[in-house]
Amino acid sequence: MTNLKKLLLLTLVTSNCLLADVSVMPFIGAIKYDNSLIKSLKDNSVFLGLEADISKHNYLLEANYKYSNIKYKDTLNLQSLIQHDLSMIYTSIHPNYALKIGGHYINNNESTNFRDLGTGYIGIAGLEGYNSFNQMKLSYGLEAFYSVYPTAHSDTSTAYTLLIDVVQFTPYLKYSLVLNQSLRNDISFKVNAIASTQYKDPGYLSYEFTDTVVYEKFYAILKVFTGEMKSGVKDGGVTVMNTKDLYTSAYDFKAGYYLSPTLALDFSYGVNYYQEYNAATLTLSPEGQNSVGMISLSYDY
Repeated sequence: MTNLKKLLLLTLVTSNCLLADVSVMPFIGAIKYDNSLIKSLKDNSVFLGLEADISKHNYLLEANYKYSNIKYKDTLNLQSLIQHDLSMIYTSIHPNYALKIGGHYINNNESTNFRDLGTGYIGIAGLEGYNSFNQMKLSYGLEAFYSVYPTAHSDTSTAYTLLIDVVQFTPYLKYSLVLNQSLRNDISFKVNAIASTQYKDPGYLSYEFTDTVVYEKFYAILKVFTGEMKSGVKDGGVTVMNTKDLYTSAYDFKAGYYLSPTLALDFSYGVNYYQEYNAATLTLSPEGQNSVGMISLSYDY
């Protein structure tokens, strides 16, 4: 009887997935850090991963895995930092609102004598409401993130490890306008409020602006970030800044093209301005920058 129940459950899950829309997106990219040793201990990084989405009219399930290999400058003689990110987010969609819940797990090989935050667990929740007016759609909501790093170093001592937790609230507003059958424009504005009682400066505030233009088979996305963010969360919970680096501004541009109705290729390039945190000296470096490039291919079926 137990095996029969398992078989029936597996059949129901498989049938549900077959009736849903499925999207997979492999991606690969690289980061080049500031050339100055004074501004950055890191030299370069490569990353790759896979995002998979399963959706129907009343729900969306997002899963994302990312592998990163970060190399330090040769003169430091430090081993590369290997990191694994895994996130899963479920959104329940209703006629006038959507409810989101999920989690993000981070594992890396930070050494004890050069530890920043280490392994992390991030809880994700969100509530969104929306209204439509002819060809316009207005969305508004609030995202909440709770990050826990059980064996981290504080920014005042490396003599011991402790639990560091970070709370973030991100209210946002989105506006979408369909100009005609070929052209659509989406604009969003977010505010990120971050607090951590274990940091010398416990609060940080930052802002994000995103403009997306879709024209027939082509789409372009411009993102602008400003303010201060430390140990923050972006992209709805997919991206976690699991360091004590202080980000002050960023610019990112993505361009993509639908090779077919179900296949799209895109490229993105961005520049981040920040003060890198030195886990050995417990200090922030002078402001530097890094550049990020990424290529992704998405397929819907």
